[in-house]
Amino acid sequence: MQYILILMLLAVVVGFVGIHFIAPRMILSPPINIGVNQSEKLGIQTLNVFVPIENNQSLEGYWIDSQKDTTYGVIILIHGIGGNKESFLGLSKRLSKLGVASVLFDNRAHGRSGGEHCTYGFKEKHDSSKIIDFIHAKDPRLKVGIWGNSLGGAIAIQSLEHDSRLSFGVIESTFTDLSQIVYDYKKRILLGFGIRSVSDYVLKRAGKIAGFDPDLVKPIQSVRNITQPVLIAHGTSDDNIHFRYGKQLHENLASRDKVFVEVYKGEHAGLFDSGGEEYIDQLMSFIAGNLDFEYK
Repeated sequence: MQYILILMLLAVVVGFVGIHFIAPRMILSPPINIGVNQSEKLGIQTLNVFVPIENNQSLEGYWIDSQKDTTYGVIILIHGIGGNKESFLGLSKRLSKLGVASVLFDNRAHGRSGGEHCTYGFKEKHDSSKIIDFIHAKDPRLKVGIWGNSLGGAIAIQSLEHDSRLSFGVIESTFTDLSQIVYDYKKRILLGFGIRSVSDYVLKRAGKIAGFDPDLVKPIQSVRNITQPVLIAHGTSDDNIHFRYGKQLHENLASRDKVFVEVYKGEHAGLFDSGGEEYIDQLMSFIAGNLDFEYK
């Protein structure tokens, strides 16, 4: 009996340490993946750029120019959790050929960028505004759009709400509510087992550690205040972030110029592969329409 009590006590201690100390930091500190610049192989040129954030730290990124004589606009490209700016080099090449410049940064707490914690858009939306300041310092006439995938999509939504200088947005495979997606991920990791109050506690602890309010990270609320044109795309076979979340974001979007693209059998990543040329054409046509040039 004594041994059983000791084991129970150890289980409680381990559980408390995991919930109170380890799990919150796992939310805040995604894996760091340093990308490799393959721009030479792709036949494009990248200019290294840096945007200061706070505490003498900076975001590190690339500027990729238009390959046409005219630059119709510039798009900020925002990667997903654990990702890096290099994942967008192929897309940047495609945009460059169309006459659209792009700027792609490692998110804070990702890749080569500074920043101690990932805050899922709470602080990152202010980073987006600083990137817009950087773009307009180069050319104040440039129209600026934003494109985000997964976590990047949530950041892009909050950025569109926060900064009206963004002319339009492309959102791929993102969530509606941070507390909901943390709970969803926890259930998936624990093979279907989940207690919402526990995941909410872990998320609140994460917020205290990183100095942000997780209850304010709700893209489903942000879209109600967005009037810029927005295209939302989601794969029907997304096991990470359910397809219904993409539909809900589109349905609640305040903008009168909104498009929803359902990618049949599309998974969380690789919508370009799943959707093929038809999907790519829909996205590029949307961008062309908002930057006033002809596509195809």
